[in-house]
Amino acid sequence: MLIDCDPGLDDAIALLAAAQLTDLVGITTVNGNVGIEHTTHNALAVAQVSGRDIPVHRGAARPLIAPTIDAAYVHGPTGLGSVEIPDLDRDIDSDDAVGFILDMARSVDDLQLVAVGPLTNIALALRRDPSLPTRLGGFTIMGGGAHVGNVTAVAEFNVWADPEAAAIVFREFPMTTMVGLDVTHRVLMGATDRDRMRAAGGPAATLAADLLDFAVARADEIAGRDGAPIHDATAVMSVVAPELFTGVERPVEVELSGAVTRGMTVVDDRPGGRAGEGPAPANARVLLDADERAVIDGIVDAIVALDASR
Repeated sequence: MLIDCDPGLDDAIALLAAAQLTDLVGITTVNGNVGIEHTTHNALAVAQVSGRDIPVHRGAARPLIAPTIDAAYVHGPTGLGSVEIPDLDRDIDSDDAVGFILDMARSVDDLQLVAVGPLTNIALALRRDPSLPTRLGGFTIMGGGAHVGNVTAVAEFNVWADPEAAAIVFREFPMTTMVGLDVTHRVLMGATDRDRMRAAGGPAATLAADLLDFAVARADEIAGRDGAPIHDATAVMSVVAPELFTGVERPVEVELSGAVTRGMTVVDDRPGGRAGEGPAPANARVLLDADERAVIDGIVDAIVALDASR
C-alpha cells in the first residue's frame, strides 16, 4: 500500500493502522487539513512513532487552481490537535511525491494506492503518466459522498479542497473505490476505543488515543456526535477487509461550476441513465455501509498490535 495523505487526526490513525495491516511502501503528503509543512512533519512523526522504516515524500503545496484552504478548525493549527509529538530523527526522502508514486506503481506488483487527502498529487501524477491506472492493483479514495457533504451541504472536504484535481481523477481512473461520508459517518470511534488503546500503553496506541481524544471532543463541539468519524482509517480498512463493506458501482462526476454545489460528487443512481442514452459506464464503487464495530475493532487491534510487534 502507498498512502497519499494530509495528516490530520484521522490520517495519523490511518497510517498507524496501515503500518501494521499492510506492507506500507511509502507515504506521500499533500496540502489539505493543514499546510504542506505541517502535513509532512506530521507524516514523518507518525512514521517514526510506528517504529517502521516508511519513506515519506513531500507533495503539492497548493491545489491545482482553487484557493488554498485548510481544516485547522477541525484538526487544530498543527493538524494533530493538541497532541505533543516527539522531535524528529529523520527527514523526508524527497520533495517529489508524484515521482515516487509513479516509481512505486511501476516497481511494486498490485500496488494499492490509497488517497485520503485532496487529490492534487494524484492528478499531477496522471498528467505526468496517464498510464498510472493500468499499473495499480487498486485505487481507493477517502472523499465525496453520495448524499451528504460536510464542508458544504453537498461537498466533502477532500474533494472540495481541490475539485479540479478530483474531476481529473474520476475522469481518468476507470474504477475508483470511493469511501465517502455515507460510510465514514457510520464508523464512529469513542471513549471506549480511546481507553482501550490508552490501556495498551505503547507509543503508537498512546498517540492514537490522544488523537482520538481530541477528535471526539471536536466532533461533539462541531456536530454534536458521541464519537468521531475516523474517515481515513476507514478507507484503509476498506482495502484490507473489503468484506466488511457494501456499496454500488455508479458513474460519478465532480461538480466544478455550481454556485452552491462546487465540489459535489454527483453519483448517478438512475437505473436507466439519461433518457434516450442509457446508463453511463460506472467509474466508481461507492461504499455506502459497513460493519462499523468490526471496522473499529480492526483499527484498534492493528494499532495495539503495532506496538506489540516492536
